[in-house]
Amino acid sequence: MRKTIFVIFISFALFFVTSTGCNYREEVPSVELPALSSPANLSTDPVELEIWSYYSGWEPAIKRFKEKYPNVSVKVKTFDSDAYVSAYQHAIVDGVTPDIMVSDSEHFGHFTAINGLENLLDHGAEKYRMDFSEYLWKSNLSHNEKKLIGFPVATSPMMTYYRADIMEQYGFPTDPEELGKFMEKPKNWMEIAKTLKKDDRYITQWATEVVQIFDSTQGLFDSNFEFSRNNDNFLSAIKIAKQVNDNALAASMDIWTLSGAKAVKEGKIAMLYLGTWGAAQIEEWAPESAGKWRETRLPFNQYGWANSTNLMMPSASRNKEWSWKFIEFFVTEWSKRTEGVGVPAYLPARGNPKKLSKESDYYGGQKLYALHESLVEKMKEFKSTPIDVQARKIWRDQINIGIERNREAEVILHQTEQTLLTNLGEEITILQNN
Repeated sequence: MRKTIFVIFISFALFFVTSTGCNYREEVPSVELPALSSPANLSTDPVELEIWSYYSGWEPAIKRFKEKYPNVSVKVKTFDSDAYVSAYQHAIVDGVTPDIMVSDSEHFGHFTAINGLENLLDHGAEKYRMDFSEYLWKSNLSHNEKKLIGFPVATSPMMTYYRADIMEQYGFPTDPEELGKFMEKPKNWMEIAKTLKKDDRYITQWATEVVQIFDSTQGLFDSNFEFSRNNDNFLSAIKIAKQVNDNALAASMDIWTLSGAKAVKEGKIAMLYLGTWGAAQIEEWAPESAGKWRETRLPFNQYGWANSTNLMMPSASRNKEWSWKFIEFFVTEWSKRTEGVGVPAYLPARGNPKKLSKESDYYGGQKLYALHESLVEKMKEFKSTPIDVQARKIWRDQINIGIERNREAEVILHQTEQTLLTNLGEEITILQNN
Protein backbone atom coordinates (compact mmCIF):
# COMPACT_ATOMS: atom_id res chain seq x y z
CA MET A 1 0.00 0.00 0.00
CA ARG A 2 2.79 2.41 0.88
CA LYS A 3 4.49 1.80 -2.45
CA THR A 4 1.20 2.45 -4.26
CA ILE A 5 0.89 5.82 -2.58
CA PHE A 6 4.50 6.56 -3.43
CA VAL A 7 3.97 5.69 -7.11
CA ILE A 8 0.96 8.00 -7.27
CA PHE A 9 3.00 10.78 -5.69
CA ILE A 10 5.88 10.27 -8.12
CA SER A 11 3.57 10.12 -11.14
CA PHE A 12 2.14 13.53 -10.29
CA ALA A 13 5.62 14.92 -9.71
CA LEU A 14 6.95 13.58 -13.01
CA PHE A 15 4.00 14.94 -14.94
CA PHE A 16 4.63 18.46 -13.72
CA VAL A 17 8.38 18.25 -14.25
CA THR A 18 8.13 17.02 -17.82
CA SER A 19 5.27 19.30 -18.81
CA THR A 20 6.89 22.52 -17.57
CA GLY A 21 10.61 22.01 -17.72
CA CYS A 22 11.51 21.53 -14.29
CA ASN A 23 -14.03 25.45 9.82
CA TYR A 24 -15.12 28.63 7.19
CA ARG A 25 -18.40 29.54 6.47
CA GLU A 26 -19.71 32.78 7.90
CA GLU A 27 -22.94 34.76 8.10
CA VAL A 28 -23.57 38.20 6.60
CA PRO A 29 -24.29 41.01 9.07
CA SER A 30 -26.99 43.56 8.54
CA VAL A 31 -24.56 46.47 8.18
CA GLU A 32 -23.22 47.34 4.75
CA LEU A 33 -19.65 48.35 3.99
CA PRO A 34 -19.02 51.14 1.50
CA ALA A 35 -18.59 49.89 -2.04
CA LEU A 36 -15.09 49.78 -3.45
CA SER A 37 -14.31 51.27 -6.82
CA SER A 38 -14.05 48.91 -9.78
CA PRO A 39 -10.49 47.90 -10.68
CA ALA A 40 -8.78 49.53 -13.59
CA ASN A 41 -7.57 47.56 -16.62
CA LEU A 42 -10.12 44.76 -16.19
CA SER A 43 -12.41 43.95 -19.06
CA THR A 44 -16.13 44.66 -18.70
CA ASP A 45 -16.94 41.81 -21.08
CA PRO A 46 -19.07 38.97 -19.64
CA VAL A 47 -16.99 36.57 -17.55
CA GLU A 48 -17.90 33.32 -15.84
CA LEU A 49 -15.74 32.06 -12.98
CA GLU A 50 -15.90 28.55 -11.59
CA ILE A 51 -14.96 27.66 -8.02
CA TRP A 52 -14.38 24.16 -6.72
CA SER A 53 -14.85 23.80 -3.00
CA TYR A 54 -15.27 21.19 -0.26
CA TYR A 55 -18.01 23.25 1.46
CA SER A 56 -21.09 25.19 0.41
CA GLY A 57 -22.55 28.53 1.50
CA TRP A 58 -20.92 30.79 -1.09
CA GLU A 59 -24.11 32.49 -2.27
CA PRO A 60 -23.98 35.66 -0.10
CA ALA A 61 -20.37 36.42 -1.09
CA ILE A 62 -21.07 35.74 -4.75
CA LYS A 63 -24.11 38.01 -4.64
CA ARG A 64 -22.03 40.84 -3.19
CA PHE A 65 -19.29 40.30 -5.77
CA LYS A 66 -21.90 40.37 -8.54
CA GLU A 67 -23.21 43.70 -7.24
CA LYS A 68 -19.72 45.17 -7.52
CA TYR A 69 -18.89 43.56 -10.86
CA PRO A 70 -22.12 42.91 -12.79
CA ASN A 71 -20.28 41.43 -15.76
CA VAL A 72 -18.93 38.53 -13.70
CA SER A 73 -20.91 35.38 -12.90
CA VAL A 74 -19.62 32.83 -10.42
CA LYS A 75 -20.66 29.21 -10.11
CA VAL A 76 -19.55 26.73 -7.46
CA LYS A 77 -19.05 22.98 -7.65
CA THR A 78 -18.93 21.27 -4.27
CA PHE A 79 -17.09 18.01 -3.52
CA ASP A 80 -17.20 15.75 -0.50
CA SER A 81 -14.35 16.47 1.89
CA ASP A 82 -12.85 13.01 1.28
CA ALA A 83 -12.98 13.32 -2.51
CA TYR A 84 -11.92 16.83 -3.42
CA VAL A 85 -8.14 16.33 -3.33
CA SER A 86 -8.23 13.58 -5.93
CA ALA A 87 -10.61 15.58 -8.12
CA TYR A 88 -8.34 18.64 -7.95
CA GLN A 89 -5.21 16.63 -8.74
CA HIS A 90 -6.71 14.91 -11.76
CA ALA A 91 -8.06 18.22 -13.08
CA ILE A 92 -4.60 19.79 -12.82
CA VAL A 93 -3.04 16.82 -14.63
CA ASP A 94 -5.68 16.98 -17.38
CA GLY A 95 -5.33 20.74 -17.71
CA VAL A 96 -9.09 21.21 -17.40
CA THR A 97 -9.57 23.09 -14.17
CA PRO A 98 -11.86 25.63 -12.55
CA ASP A 99 -10.62 29.15 -11.93
CA ILE A 100 -10.32 28.80 -8.16
CA MET A 101 -9.81 25.79 -5.87
CA VAL A 102 -10.53 25.80 -2.14
CA SER A 103 -8.41 23.61 0.14
CA ASP A 104 -8.32 22.90 3.86
CA SER A 105 -4.89 23.12 5.46
CA GLU A 106 -5.11 19.44 6.40
CA HIS A 107 -4.85 18.55 2.70
CA PHE A 108 -2.94 21.58 1.43
CA GLY A 109 0.34 19.67 1.46
CA HIS A 110 -0.86 17.61 -1.51
CA PHE A 111 -0.41 20.71 -3.66
CA THR A 112 2.80 22.25 -2.31
CA ALA A 113 5.34 20.27 -4.38
CA ILE A 114 3.62 20.21 -7.77
CA ASN A 115 3.34 22.63 -10.63
CA GLY A 116 0.00 23.60 -12.13
CA LEU A 117 -0.89 26.27 -9.58
CA GLU A 118 -0.28 29.99 -9.95
CA ASN A 119 2.21 31.91 -7.84
CA LEU A 120 -0.17 34.46 -6.33
CA LEU A 121 2.74 36.81 -5.76
CA ASP A 122 2.68 37.36 -9.52
CA HIS A 123 -0.91 38.58 -9.28
CA GLY A 124 -0.54 41.15 -6.52
CA ALA A 125 -0.58 39.15 -3.29
CA GLU A 126 2.78 40.57 -2.21
CA LYS A 127 1.21 43.85 -1.13
CA TYR A 128 -0.73 41.98 1.54
CA ARG A 129 2.22 40.20 3.14
CA MET A 130 2.15 42.33 6.28
CA ASP A 131 -1.62 41.83 6.62
CA PHE A 132 -1.20 38.19 7.65
CA SER A 133 0.66 36.54 10.48
CA GLU A 134 4.13 35.34 9.53
CA TYR A 135 3.25 31.71 10.32
CA LEU A 136 -0.01 31.66 8.36
CA TRP A 137 1.63 33.31 5.35
CA LYS A 138 4.46 30.76 5.34
CA SER A 139 2.00 27.89 5.63
CA ASN A 140 0.66 28.87 2.19
CA LEU A 141 4.03 28.75 0.44
CA SER A 142 5.10 26.03 -1.94
CA HIS A 143 7.40 23.26 -0.72
CA ASN A 144 10.52 25.15 -1.87
CA GLU A 145 9.09 28.42 -0.50
CA LYS A 146 9.50 30.17 -3.85
CA LYS A 147 5.78 30.56 -4.58
CA LEU A 148 2.68 31.59 -2.68
CA ILE A 149 0.17 29.03 -3.93
CA GLY A 150 -2.56 29.63 -1.37
CA PHE A 151 -4.26 32.75 -0.05
CA PRO A 152 -5.66 32.09 3.43
CA VAL A 153 -9.28 32.91 4.20
CA ALA A 154 -9.59 32.01 7.87
CA THR A 155 -7.71 30.22 10.62
CA SER A 156 -8.89 28.36 13.70
CA PRO A 157 -7.32 27.64 17.08
CA MET A 158 -7.95 24.35 18.85
CA MET A 159 -10.46 24.80 21.67
CA THR A 160 -11.56 22.92 24.76
CA TYR A 161 -15.34 22.55 25.03
CA TYR A 162 -16.66 21.49 28.41
CA ARG A 163 -19.83 21.07 30.43
CA ALA A 164 -19.68 23.83 33.04
CA ASP A 165 -22.51 22.30 35.08
CA ILE A 166 -20.61 19.02 35.39
CA MET A 167 -17.41 20.80 36.40
CA GLU A 168 -19.38 22.61 39.09
CA GLN A 169 -20.99 19.38 40.26
CA TYR A 170 -17.58 17.88 40.99
CA GLY A 171 -16.04 21.01 42.48
CA PHE A 172 -13.80 22.03 39.58
CA PRO A 173 -13.49 25.55 38.13
CA THR A 174 -16.34 26.53 35.82
CA ASP A 175 -15.08 29.92 34.62
CA PRO A 176 -13.28 29.47 31.26
CA GLU A 177 -10.12 31.32 32.24
CA GLU A 178 -9.96 29.69 35.68
CA LEU A 179 -10.41 26.22 34.21
CA GLY A 180 -7.83 26.90 31.51
CA LYS A 181 -5.35 27.96 34.17
CA PHE A 182 -6.20 24.93 36.33
CA MET A 183 -5.63 22.49 33.46
CA GLU A 184 -2.19 23.87 32.64
CA LYS A 185 -0.83 21.28 35.07
CA PRO A 186 -1.23 17.70 33.85
CA LYS A 187 -1.93 16.48 37.40
CA ASN A 188 -4.98 18.77 37.61
CA TRP A 189 -6.32 17.60 34.26
CA MET A 190 -5.74 14.02 35.43
CA GLU A 191 -7.65 14.77 38.64
CA ILE A 192 -10.69 15.84 36.60
CA ALA A 193 -10.44 12.69 34.48
CA LYS A 194 -10.18 10.37 37.47
CA THR A 195 -12.98 12.07 39.40
CA LEU A 196 -15.47 11.98 36.54
CA LYS A 197 -14.53 8.43 35.60
CA LYS A 198 -15.97 7.19 38.90
CA ASP A 199 -19.42 8.08 37.51
CA ASP A 200 -18.70 6.82 34.00
CA ARG A 201 -18.01 10.29 32.63
CA TYR A 202 -14.98 11.20 30.56
CA ILE A 203 -12.94 14.15 29.33
CA THR A 204 -11.19 12.34 26.46
CA GLN A 205 -12.34 9.89 23.80
CA TRP A 206 -9.06 7.97 23.50
CA ALA A 207 -5.75 7.92 25.32
CA THR A 208 -3.99 9.14 22.17
CA GLU A 209 -6.28 12.18 21.97
CA VAL A 210 -3.92 13.77 24.46
CA VAL A 211 -1.07 13.41 21.96
CA GLN A 212 -3.27 14.93 19.25
CA ILE A 213 -3.63 18.06 21.38
CA PHE A 214 0.15 18.44 21.23
CA ASP A 215 0.11 17.50 17.51
CA SER A 216 -1.82 20.70 16.81
CA THR A 217 1.13 22.82 17.96
CA GLN A 218 3.85 21.54 15.61
CA GLY A 219 4.26 19.72 12.31
CA LEU A 220 6.01 16.38 11.95
CA PHE A 221 8.86 17.76 9.84
CA ASP A 222 10.86 20.96 9.72
CA SER A 223 11.70 22.87 6.53
CA ASN A 224 14.54 20.40 5.77
CA PHE A 225 12.25 17.39 6.29
CA GLU A 226 13.96 16.43 9.50
CA PHE A 227 11.70 14.86 12.13
CA SER A 228 10.77 17.68 14.52
CA ARG A 229 8.87 16.03 17.36
CA ASN A 230 11.71 14.33 19.20
CA ASN A 231 11.53 16.77 22.11
CA ASP A 232 10.41 17.11 25.73
CA ASN A 233 6.99 18.45 24.78
CA PHE A 234 6.02 15.28 22.96
CA LEU A 235 7.64 13.08 25.60
CA SER A 236 5.27 14.75 28.08
CA ALA A 237 2.34 14.14 25.77
CA ILE A 238 3.09 10.42 25.50
CA LYS A 239 3.59 10.11 29.26
CA ILE A 240 0.18 11.69 29.91
CA ALA A 241 -1.43 9.43 27.31
CA LYS A 242 0.14 6.40 28.98
CA GLN A 243 -1.42 7.43 32.30
CA VAL A 244 -4.81 7.78 30.64
CA ASN A 245 -4.43 4.31 29.16
CA ASP A 246 -3.14 2.71 32.36
CA ASN A 247 -6.04 4.12 34.40
CA ALA A 248 -8.71 3.47 31.73
CA LEU A 249 -9.66 7.14 31.73
CA ALA A 250 -10.76 7.35 28.08
CA ALA A 251 -14.35 6.86 26.91
CA SER A 252 -13.17 4.62 24.04
CA MET A 253 -15.92 6.16 21.98
CA ASP A 254 -15.89 8.15 18.74
CA ILE A 255 -18.02 11.30 18.84
CA TRP A 256 -18.56 11.05 15.07
CA THR A 257 -20.69 7.93 15.54
CA LEU A 258 -24.32 7.90 16.66
CA SER A 259 -23.36 6.45 20.04
CA GLY A 260 -20.62 9.05 20.46
CA ALA A 261 -22.91 11.94 19.62
CA LYS A 262 -25.41 10.52 22.11
CA ALA A 263 -22.69 10.41 24.79
CA VAL A 264 -22.01 14.11 24.18
CA LYS A 265 -25.71 14.86 24.38
CA GLU A 266 -26.09 12.99 27.67
CA GLY A 267 -22.96 14.44 29.28
CA LYS A 268 -21.10 11.13 29.35
CA ILE A 269 -18.38 12.89 27.38
CA ALA A 270 -18.01 16.17 29.25
CA MET A 271 -15.01 17.67 27.45
CA LEU A 272 -14.01 17.88 23.78
CA TYR A 273 -11.05 19.32 21.86
CA LEU A 274 -12.09 20.78 18.49
CA GLY A 275 -11.61 23.78 16.22
CA THR A 276 -13.88 26.82 16.43
CA TRP A 277 -16.36 25.01 14.20
CA GLY A 278 -16.98 22.70 17.17
CA ALA A 279 -19.21 25.36 18.74
CA ALA A 280 -21.94 24.84 16.14
CA GLN A 281 -21.39 21.07 16.02
CA ILE A 282 -22.02 20.60 19.74
CA GLU A 283 -25.13 22.75 19.55
CA GLU A 284 -26.39 20.53 16.74
CA TRP A 285 -25.72 17.37 18.76
CA ALA A 286 -27.18 18.64 22.02
CA PRO A 287 -29.61 21.55 21.50
CA GLU A 288 -31.29 20.81 24.84
CA SER A 289 -27.98 21.50 26.66
CA ALA A 290 -28.14 25.24 25.97
CA GLY A 291 -26.41 27.22 28.69
CA LYS A 292 -24.42 24.26 30.00
CA TRP A 293 -21.42 24.23 27.62
CA ARG A 294 -18.45 26.61 27.68
CA GLU A 295 -15.19 27.08 25.79
CA THR A 296 -11.66 27.56 27.05
CA ARG A 297 -8.10 27.08 25.83
CA LEU A 298 -6.35 23.75 25.55
CA PRO A 299 -5.04 21.93 28.61
CA PHE A 300 -1.31 21.50 29.38
CA ASN A 301 -0.64 25.15 28.44
CA GLN A 302 -0.76 24.30 24.74
CA TYR A 303 -1.93 26.65 21.99
CA GLY A 304 -2.83 24.54 18.98
CA TRP A 305 -3.94 25.15 15.42
CA ALA A 306 -7.01 23.30 14.16
CA ASN A 307 -6.98 24.29 10.49
CA SER A 308 -7.20 27.09 7.95
CA THR A 309 -8.96 27.52 4.61
CA ASN A 310 -6.89 28.45 1.55
CA LEU A 311 -7.76 29.61 -1.97
CA MET A 312 -5.64 28.47 -4.94
CA MET A 313 -5.61 29.48 -8.61
CA PRO A 314 -4.87 26.75 -11.20
CA SER A 315 -2.52 27.77 -13.99
CA ALA A 316 -5.09 26.45 -16.47
CA SER A 317 -7.62 29.07 -15.38
CA ARG A 318 -8.86 31.03 -18.38
CA ASN A 319 -9.71 34.10 -16.30
CA LYS A 320 -6.70 34.71 -14.12
CA GLU A 321 -7.20 38.45 -13.60
CA TRP A 322 -10.80 38.03 -12.52
CA SER A 323 -9.93 34.93 -10.50
CA TRP A 324 -7.43 36.94 -8.49
CA LYS A 325 -9.96 39.74 -8.11
CA PHE A 326 -12.46 37.30 -6.54
CA ILE A 327 -9.79 35.77 -4.28
CA GLU A 328 -8.70 39.24 -3.19
CA PHE A 329 -12.32 40.31 -2.60
CA PHE A 330 -13.23 37.19 -0.62
CA VAL A 331 -10.18 37.28 1.65
CA THR A 332 -10.03 41.03 2.29
CA GLU A 333 -13.38 42.79 1.81
CA TRP A 334 -15.71 39.86 2.46
CA SER A 335 -13.90 38.74 5.59
CA LYS A 336 -14.77 42.10 7.17
CA ARG A 337 -18.45 41.34 6.71
CA THR A 338 -18.65 37.90 8.27
CA GLU A 339 -20.14 37.38 11.72
CA GLY A 340 -19.35 33.77 12.58
CA VAL A 341 -16.90 32.45 15.17
CA GLY A 342 -14.08 31.68 12.73
CA VAL A 343 -11.15 34.11 12.80
CA PRO A 344 -10.33 35.90 9.52
CA ALA A 345 -6.82 35.32 8.22
CA TYR A 346 -6.70 38.93 7.06
CA LEU A 347 -5.47 40.95 10.05
CA PRO A 348 -7.40 44.18 9.21
CA ALA A 349 -10.62 42.13 9.42
CA ARG A 350 -9.96 41.30 13.07
CA GLY A 351 -10.78 43.46 16.07
CA ASN A 352 -14.36 44.08 14.93
CA PRO A 353 -16.11 45.54 18.03
CA LYS A 354 -19.46 44.02 17.09
CA LYS A 355 -18.01 40.53 16.77
CA LEU A 356 -15.86 40.85 19.87
CA SER A 357 -18.85 41.83 22.01
CA LYS A 358 -21.25 39.22 20.64
CA GLU A 359 -22.46 36.72 23.25
CA SER A 360 -23.64 33.16 22.69
CA ASP A 361 -26.83 32.13 24.43
CA TYR A 362 -26.01 28.46 23.97
CA TYR A 363 -22.64 28.94 25.69
CA GLY A 364 -24.09 30.78 28.66
CA GLY A 365 -23.51 34.27 27.31
CA GLN A 366 -19.82 33.63 26.63
CA LYS A 367 -18.10 35.81 24.02
CA LEU A 368 -16.81 33.01 21.81
CA TYR A 369 -15.29 35.05 19.01
CA ALA A 370 -13.36 37.25 21.43
CA LEU A 371 -11.79 34.15 22.93
CA HIS A 372 -10.99 32.70 19.51
CA GLU A 373 -9.28 35.86 18.34
CA SER A 374 -7.18 36.07 21.51
CA LEU A 375 -6.00 32.48 21.11
CA VAL A 376 -5.12 32.87 17.42
CA GLU A 377 -2.53 35.43 18.49
CA LYS A 378 -0.79 32.79 20.64
CA MET A 379 -0.78 29.84 18.25
CA LYS A 380 1.60 29.18 15.37
CA GLU A 381 0.42 27.72 12.08
CA PHE A 382 2.89 25.41 10.36
CA LYS A 383 3.54 24.22 6.82
CA SER A 384 1.84 21.17 5.36
CA THR A 385 3.94 18.73 3.33
CA PRO A 386 3.07 16.34 0.48
CA ILE A 387 3.57 13.35 2.79
CA ASP A 388 1.64 14.61 5.80
CA VAL A 389 -1.35 12.32 5.31
CA GLN A 390 0.80 9.17 5.25
CA ALA A 391 3.09 10.49 8.00
CA ARG A 392 0.22 11.36 10.34
CA LYS A 393 -1.22 7.87 10.03
CA ILE A 394 2.15 6.24 10.79
CA TRP A 395 2.68 8.63 13.71
CA ARG A 396 -0.71 7.89 15.29
CA ASP A 397 -0.53 4.15 14.67
CA GLN A 398 2.92 3.85 16.21
CA ILE A 399 2.05 5.99 19.23
CA ASN A 400 -1.05 3.87 19.80
CA ILE A 401 0.87 0.60 19.47
CA GLY A 402 3.59 1.80 21.84
CA ILE A 403 1.08 2.84 24.49
CA GLU A 404 -0.89 -0.40 24.20
CA ARG A 405 2.32 -2.42 24.60
CA ASN A 406 3.31 -0.34 27.62
CA ARG A 407 6.62 0.84 26.21
CA GLU A 408 8.49 3.75 27.78
CA ALA A 409 7.75 7.16 26.30
CA GLU A 410 11.32 7.61 25.09
CA VAL A 411 11.19 4.24 23.32
CA ILE A 412 7.84 5.02 21.71
CA LEU A 413 9.09 8.34 20.38
CA HIS A 414 12.34 6.87 19.05
CA GLN A 415 10.68 3.88 17.39
CA THR A 416 8.01 6.10 15.85
CA GLU A 417 10.69 8.34 14.34
CA GLN A 418 12.53 5.32 12.92
CA THR A 419 9.34 3.87 11.43
CA LEU A 420 8.53 7.19 9.77
CA LEU A 421 11.99 7.49 8.26
CA THR A 422 11.98 3.86 7.11
CA ASN A 423 8.56 3.93 5.50
CA LEU A 424 8.82 7.40 3.98
CA GLY A 425 12.57 7.60 3.37
CA GLU A 426 12.30 7.58 -0.44
CA GLU A 427 9.67 10.31 -0.46
CA ILE A 428 11.65 12.42 2.00
CA THR A 429 14.80 12.12 -0.12
CA ILE A 430 12.92 13.27 -3.23
CA LEU A 431 11.48 16.25 -1.40
CA GLN A 432 14.84 17.17 0.12
CA ASN A 433 16.43 17.11 -3.34
CA ASN A 434 13.64 19.05 -5.02
